[in-house]
Amino acid sequence: MNNFEKHISDYFASLRSCQISEAERYAMDGGKRFRPRIIFAILKGMNIPEEKGYDAALALELIQTFSLIHDDLPCMDNDDMRRGKPSLHKAFREDIALLAGDEMLNDAYRVISESKTYDDSVKVKLMASLSRYVGLDGMIYGQLLDVTNDSSTVDVEKLFEIQDNKTGGLFKISCLFPMHIAKLDREDYFTKLGSMIGQIFQNQDDLFDIIKTEAEMGKNLSDAKNDKGSALSIYTVEELKKIIDDEFDELDKYLEAADFDTSYLKELLLKLKER
Repeated sequence: MNNFEKHISDYFASLRSCQISEAERYAMDGGKRFRPRIIFAILKGMNIPEEKGYDAALALELIQTFSLIHDDLPCMDNDDMRRGKPSLHKAFREDIALLAGDEMLNDAYRVISESKTYDDSVKVKLMASLSRYVGLDGMIYGQLLDVTNDSSTVDVEKLFEIQDNKTGGLFKISCLFPMHIAKLDREDYFTKLGSMIGQIFQNQDDLFDIIKTEAEMGKNLSDAKNDKGSALSIYTVEELKKIIDDEFDELDKYLEAADFDTSYLKELLLKLKER
């Protein structure tokens, strides 16, 4: 991952020096890079060097960070801490944070369009998946459901819809990107893989909102404060733990149908299980 971090650093060094690029760099620092790690693990399982995924992973990490910047704003979750430090609108200003998030969304497409790694056919597919699952078929629609529902309006069906879009959207991208880079045609398989990982990830986050501290998570745990509809609006802590274990078992079985070496991805998913 050190080489990927250098790739990120080199990209920011290429941007115009101003308060916005400074804010972007601040917001990107400290991320766990879990979604890029998925890209690299799948690529390695396809015998493709992880470096081939650096531009795609940078684009996705820019989108992920933009979503966190906007999620923390006072008009959304109004959270003061992210990645173990003050949220961007607290470290800079709210208007700078808004603009930095907007810029990161644009930067993501610039990174792909200007990449020297991919041919034009791959670039088109990368940007198509990105725009689809960041937008109303993914994260932004999920955010809409998140802000217009609370603990009293969420049932099992609505919970899945929120999770599959808000969180699952970016995980679908992280699984589809290596498929596009490898020029494979198994969109249904990789989309479902991303959906399954995203659901586990969000169920864990809902659980951690109760059983872990803000210091452990490096962010505000505000779901209860904001009366968010989450898995714990429906299940007890023990029930949710059992659901998460069952989801990991289902994911392990699903990977048996993969046409790439899944050992790298399974190693990464084990770290997710143990986090």
